[in-house]
Amino acid sequence: MSVQVKFIHDREEDDGRYEDSEGREYRYVIREDGALAIYEKTGRYLEKDRDPYVVYGSAAWFRVSGDALSKKDRPPNRAYSV
Repeated sequence: MSVQVKFIHDREEDDGRYEDSEGREYRYVIREDGALAIYEKTGRYLEKDRDPYVVYGSAAWFRVSGDALSKKDRPPNRAYSV
């Protein structure tokens, strides 16, 4: 599934869609400060130290839908924090 971001202001240059393509998947995390981080998942698991694909500050977006980062995206038996 894709991740869809709705922005506070209309942004013609960025439609907010992150689609599955060529084996890639996208996951999102809402951080404690309200920022939205989107990760690109290319394999079975998301690497522990992977940098986000993109981050939007809390003043840029108001709604997100799609696949949130979950335990199934983490490698087994490893500590993981976002």
